[in-house]
Parts: sequence; structure tokens; C-alpha cells
Amino acid sequence: MAYSKTQSFSLVLVLLTLSQFFHQHPHLVKADTKLIENLCHATEVPDTCIQCLQSDPYAEFATDIELAIIMMTCIRNHADTLQVNMEDTANNSKIKSTKSVYNGCVKAYMGAKKDLNTATEHLQNYEFDKAEKYVDQAMVKHLVCCGDIQNNKNITISTEVAYEMKIYEELCFSSERIIERL
Repeated sequence: MAYSKTQSFSLVLVLLTLSQFFHQHPHLVKADTKLIENLCHATEVPDTCIQCLQSDPYAEFATDIELAIIMMTCIRNHADTLQVNMEDTANNSKIKSTKSVYNGCVKAYMGAKKDLNTATEHLQNYEFDKAEKYVDQAMVKHLVCCGDIQNNKNITISTEVAYEMKIYEELCFSSERIIERL
């Protein structure tokens, strides 16, 4: 089967076009990695922010709004973990006042997850001020839980839970800085 000059020329053009695309693709990924770095370096805790965003396989191809949504997912995941930890601790607690504090925290993280879902919806609708307001509300619920734990002398939390709480807080602050830049 013989190829005409037109078919040969078309094949060469297709191959050249594809080779240009594959040659430039790594630069596109680097540019998106730069977006993550730029957004996160505007936060108080860039390492925590970068770690969260890079944990999502789609982050390197995401827009700034999509990265803010990925951040909501990270925060929600930490809220899930904290809710389960507080629930387990409440169920194992023998002291009524301690159990009450932990149950209050369970409700706080459940509410925070609803706030984060609402923040995500507002991000998807380009309503950035409203999104930030709901992240603030999720943070307030967390801080109330932290305050209740600190005020109860019968409560000592594990290093793991304290670390989860710290990361949750850092991610909330980071997401607020990212949303402010949108």
C-alpha cells in the first residue's frame, strides 16, 4: 500500500504536533506545581498547605479554585478523624463531665463538616466571601472544642489527637488565605 505525498505530509504534521505536546507537557506540570507553591507560601504554614494539596492526585492539574476545594477536603478529612477520636474517647470515659465535653466536640466537628461542605458549594459558585465565612464557622467550632478541653482539668488528650487538632487549625487558616486570594 503506497502513501500519497498528501498522506505522508499529513502524517508528518501529526507527529510533529504530538511531539511538541509531549515535549511541553512537563512544563505544564511544573507550572501547576508553582501554583500550589505560590498559594501555599502566602499562608502561615506553607508546608502543611503543600502537603495537603499534594496529597490529591489531581492537584497538579487544578486551578486555584479547585485547589481551595481540595483544601476543604483535607480539612473535612481531619474533622472526620477528630470526630471519631472524640466519639471513641467519650464512649470510654467514666467521668460524666469529661464525657459531656467529648460529646460536645463530636457535635462541633459534625457541624464543622457541614460548614465545610457549604464552603465548598460557595467556592464552586464563585462566592468566595461566603465560602470564607463558612470556613471561619468551622474554625470557631473547633476552637470551642479546644477551649472546652483545656478548661476541663480531668481531660488529657493524646499526642495524636493534639497533632490532628493542630493540623486542622493550620489547614483552616491556610484555606482562608487561599480563598482571600481568589
